[in-house]
Amino acid sequence: MIPCHVASHWVLLVGNLKGKYWDFYDSLPNPMHRSSLQENIRFLHEDRAEVLPGDIIDWPIHTVERLPTQDNGNDCGIFVMKYMEVSLGKDRVDWTRHTSWAKEMPRIRAEIVATLLQTFQTSLLTENGFCV
Repeated sequence: MIPCHVASHWVLLVGNLKGKYWDFYDSLPNPMHRSSLQENIRFLHEDRAEVLPGDIIDWPIHTVERLPTQDNGNDCGIFVMKYMEVSLGKDRVDWTRHTSWAKEMPRIRAEIVATLLQTFQTSLLTENGFCV
């Protein structure tokens, strides 16, 4: 999974090692957002050549359809995080079940803050010798 920052917008690339292709997730669909994906893949290939197959730069890029989309210009990073979270499941994703993310954004943001605070608190306690 590679979060990519393209033209002031966050998108997600997910490599499929078995199928040898990339899935492209964009919460604000625009052909321009595909513009630097090859550059990101090339950078990944150069940076991690010892562990990645050499042909990743030639894999086709498939745009994932019917994704939840944002209704403003600010939430792309949150959508990338949610795409990552949902995509980590083992089952094939029915994206039509996740269409209300834009409406649920206050709740989603609160969940992210709670997770970050809980992680921070746990790490502080662990650093100071307390059992968690």
